[in-house]
Amino acid sequence: MGLLTNIHDFLGRKDCPYTQFAKYVICGCISVVVDATIFYLMAWLAFPCLQPGDPVTQLIEWMGFSIREVPAEVIARNYWIIKVFCFIASNITVYVLNVLYVFEPGRHQRHREMLLFFSISLSVFLGGTWLGSFLILHMGWHTTYAYLFVLFLGIFSNYALRKFVVFKR
Repeated sequence: MGLLTNIHDFLGRKDCPYTQFAKYVICGCISVVVDATIFYLMAWLAFPCLQPGDPVTQLIEWMGFSIREVPAEVIARNYWIIKVFCFIASNITVYVLNVLYVFEPGRHQRHREMLLFFSISLSVFLGGTWLGSFLILHMGWHTTYAYLFVLFLGIFSNYALRKFVVFKR
């Protein structure tokens, strides 16, 4: 019973910045799992977006499956399509988790808070997705490397903007 109480107390604390950031990272990891699962399943099965040599392509091929090769322009287009689905699913996930466990609501009314949250997420999404497709199409990056680079950029910018603009400090 003591462990459950400690976990409950940890999740309930929203005032300590170190605890808050740790919970933000944990909630973000859950959102990343949602995002990555949708991204790679769709990139492999629905909207081809993986190239030969990509680490995830190598894993898929190692498991005995194959990928469909498509031109770079199709990859860049499909990257955008897939990221729209990922954006919706991962942001709903992280918003709910952030409200429940990370940030103190109340700076804005709930509808304004949600609008700000998703507006900030949308601006980071658009900039990041543009950057990811640019890296793939013009810089020759593999999809996975572009995806990870943009992901880490988004983690820090979203945290700062959500903490200081959307939720109470």
